[in-house]
Amino acid sequence: MVLSRQQAPALQSPRVHPAGSLADRTDRPLATAAAAAVAGTLFVLVRLLVATKGDISRFVMAGRDFVNATSAPKGLYVFPGSGYDGQFYYRLALDPVDLAKTAFGITVDAGFRFQRIGMSALAWLASGGQHQVVPEALVAVNLAALVALAWLGALIAHDAGRHAGWGLLVAGYWGFLFSIGRDLPEVLASCFLVGGLVALRRARPVLASCFLVGGLVALRRARPVLAGLVLSCAVLTLETTLDVVIAVGVVALVQILRRTRRPGVQDLAWVMPGLAFAGWQVTGLAMTGALPMRSDTGDNLGVPAVNMVGAVVHFLTHITSASSLLWLAELTVLGIVTLFAAWSLPRSRVPSWEKTAWVVASLVAVSLARGVWYGHATFRGFEDVYLLSTIVLIGSRHRLWLPAALVAVAWAVTFAHHVVDL
Repeated sequence: MVLSRQQAPALQSPRVHPAGSLADRTDRPLATAAAAAVAGTLFVLVRLLVATKGDISRFVMAGRDFVNATSAPKGLYVFPGSGYDGQFYYRLALDPVDLAKTAFGITVDAGFRFQRIGMSALAWLASGGQHQVVPEALVAVNLAALVALAWLGALIAHDAGRHAGWGLLVAGYWGFLFSIGRDLPEVLASCFLVGGLVALRRARPVLASCFLVGGLVALRRARPVLAGLVLSCAVLTLETTLDVVIAVGVVALVQILRRTRRPGVQDLAWVMPGLAFAGWQVTGLAMTGALPMRSDTGDNLGVPAVNMVGAVVHFLTHITSASSLLWLAELTVLGIVTLFAAWSLPRSRVPSWEKTAWVVASLVAVSLARGVWYGHATFRGFEDVYLLSTIVLIGSRHRLWLPAALVAVAWAVTFAHHVVDL
C-alpha cells in the first residue's frame, strides 16, 4: 500500500517531557512492552497457583467428551464434561499437519478448528515437537504475543505524538486475559493484525528479496510484503481478522479505480493474506474432505443488531445475577470505547484503511451470532473492534483518560475473576 501524505499517520504535537523525568524514561516501546510482560506474567502465575493448583495443563481445559484420558499425552489433566476450545488448539499443537478428526486421543468437534492453525503451529515450534511441554508452549506463545502487542501499540502511540505508555491501551483488552487463561488464539491473532497495520504505516522504498511464484524477485518495497506476511499469519490464526484485510483491499481497489495509482507490489499487503487463507482452505478440503470454513457457516454471524439487542434485554432481566452484572459492565466499557472512536473517526489521523477497517469490524461486531452475544467469555470475539477503536482514539487529539480508566478497571476486575474461575 502506498502511503500518501494525506494517508500517512501524521504526528501530533511532539512529546515534551523534562529530561530525566519518569515520563521521559518510560517513553520507550520497550518500557511499554516490559509493563505488559510483568502484568501478563503475574496473571499467569497467580492463575497457575490459585485456579489450576500448579498444573499448567489445566489451562488447556480438556474435557472427557472430546479427550480420552488414557490415550491423550501423559500429564494432560482432563476435566469432566466438554471442556473448552483450548483443547483443540492443544490437539493441533501436538502435530499441526495432522488434520485427522481424532488423533492423540483427542477428537476435534468441528472442521473450522483446522483453519485456525497459527497458534498451534507456533506452539509446536516452541515446544520442539515435545508433547510434554506443549501446555507451557501455548502459554508462552500467548505471553510473547501480549508483550509484542504492547510494543506495537507504543509505536502507534509515538506515531500520534503520544507517550509510548498509551500503547498499553491497545494491549489492555480485558478479553485477552480470558484467552491467555484458556490457551485461546485471540492475543496472537491481534498481535499479527496490529503488526500488519504497523508495517503498512511504515511502507518506504527499500531493497529486499523474497521467493514469489517459484522465483527470486527483487522488491523495492519490503514493508507491504512484510505486512502481507504478517496479515497472512493473522488470518491463519483467526479468520475474523479478514475484516482488516478486506478493508485494506477495498481502499486499494478504490485507489486503482480512481486511477490515483496503479496495481503493484504494494497490493501484496492484502493479496497475500487472501491467498494464504484460500490456500489453507483448499488444503483442509484435500485432507479432510470438507472446507473448514463451511463447518462454521451461520455460527458466527446473524442479522445485524438483532442478537445484540436480544442479549442486552436478556442480561437486563437477570440483572440480579453477578455474571449478568459483569457482562453488562463489560459491554458498557466496550460500548464507550467504540462510541468514543466513532466520534473521533472523522478527525483521527490514522490511515484511511484503518478507518475503513474500524467500520467493517463494527458492522461485524453488531452482527455476531447469538452464541457469541449471549456468552460469558469477557467479550471474546470483539477484540478487532476494540483494537481498531483504540488505534483510532490514539490517533485523535482527544484526551483518553476516561476510556483508559474504564479499560483499566475492566482489566483489573477480569484479572481477579479469572484467576479463580476455570
